[in-house]
Amino acid sequence: MTLLEVSEVTKTFDGIRALDGVELTVAEGERVGLIGPNGAGKTTLFDCITGATPIGGGRISFAGRDLGGMPAHRRARAGMGRTFQRVGLFAEMTVRQHLLVADRMRRGSWLVVRDLWGGGPPTRAESERGDELLGLLGLEALADEPVETLSLGQARLVEVARALATGPRLLLLDEPSSGLDQRETDGLATTLRSVQATAGFAVLLVEHDIDLVAQFTERCHVLDFGRSIAAGPTDEVLARDEVRAAYLGDSRAEPS
Repeated sequence: MTLLEVSEVTKTFDGIRALDGVELTVAEGERVGLIGPNGAGKTTLFDCITGATPIGGGRISFAGRDLGGMPAHRRARAGMGRTFQRVGLFAEMTVRQHLLVADRMRRGSWLVVRDLWGGGPPTRAESERGDELLGLLGLEALADEPVETLSLGQARLVEVARALATGPRLLLLDEPSSGLDQRETDGLATTLRSVQATAGFAVLLVEHDIDLVAQFTERCHVLDFGRSIAAGPTDEVLARDEVRAAYLGDSRAEPS
């Protein structure tokens, strides 16, 4: 079943067309990559899907529902979770507190107001949901640590955990390996595969690390200058000359 459908989506900024008739689909439980060179329109498309910026034309539907005019917070509650290229965590809050706030935002709980002022202890049910996520992502030992003490790789996992606390059917990951070394990237890929297989949500991944895309995704869409230039099984897409030329910068280049 198709979960996300992007149809002929356009977006223009100051006369420059950032997205030009983009087509993309993600099925329930599927892992899909979205790749392309810098400036191809990947993050703009993420912003349009999540409601951070309105589309200029076309249509985006989620679980069969047209998202036109739906604000970002309602899309999140409908089942969209997102991480960002730059880590956006609160330095003095603990890992557990991040999950608690995300859980309460998902449920629209009035207790989130108290959280913003440093109060609001978790209920038993909230603690159980938080512990489950901490276990899935291997963060139990860091649960009560302020995120400012974590490594970048650990902080990336906290961002994923926070997004999962919103109960997404679709998780949009914006360059999760940015700033990580190869060992951290490999560990992130392994953890994401395991968590996704357990929880069953779909993933749309924007990523420049071609090896991560190759090992994690099943299908891949490619943008270049805001236009869709290829889509299909990841291994087949990465082997196409036009994709190598646009994304890898050299038609002779091959992913390792």
